[in-house]
Amino acid sequence: MARNCPEKGLLALLDSLIEERHLLKHPFYRAWTEGRLSKETLQVYAEQYYQHVRAFPENLRQLAARANGHLAGLVEENLAEELDPVAPHPMLWRQFAQSLGVSEAALNHARPLPGIAALLDTYDEVASQGTMAQAVACFYAYEAQVPEISAQKISGLRRFYDVTEARALAYFSVHQEADVRHRAAWRKWLGSQNDAGTFGVLCAAERSLKALWGALDAVYPQACAANN
Repeated sequence: MARNCPEKGLLALLDSLIEERHLLKHPFYRAWTEGRLSKETLQVYAEQYYQHVRAFPENLRQLAARANGHLAGLVEENLAEELDPVAPHPMLWRQFAQSLGVSEAALNHARPLPGIAALLDTYDEVASQGTMAQAVACFYAYEAQVPEISAQKISGLRRFYDVTEARALAYFSVHQEADVRHRAAWRKWLGSQNDAGTFGVLCAAERSLKALWGALDAVYPQACAANN
């Protein structure tokens, strides 16, 4: 973990952690952007990662139930976007999965692989039991990366996997824009806090980053094999 250096504030330390474990450095996303993933691997990813997409609004709801003041408003705004009645984000993900040939039954009944289960447990625990700053740091660590990841996913899907329809790409298109706002909101709130509890906040963020990385390891075991 990035050391709690006196000359660095919380945001700088968080950003250092995110840079160290940025998901675009993961072999799975590198293979995606280079067109080296099989359709079967993408299908497994769509089935498995859907469980995080489906759980994320509930994670926000867990934090909203405990937050107050300005933070409560930020969380509720984020949650409202996730559950947009016209295009709820889990539905957009299902459209992406369907474009790969994943069935409704597969999405509904897939059992989480260990790395996915660990990701679900991490966000559930921190959102429901962590301090406000720890929970926000976890959401920030995730959403800070999403706009750039979404852009790379769209490019790769269009270029290598013949996924070009707007409805199939809508999940990523929405997050390419929305999470620019979300990360800015989380970042501003974190910047308004004093540095008390910095170590705990950094530990929570690092735990979430490791869980996100581990979820990709689960759907792309070649990454683990390459590191052994």
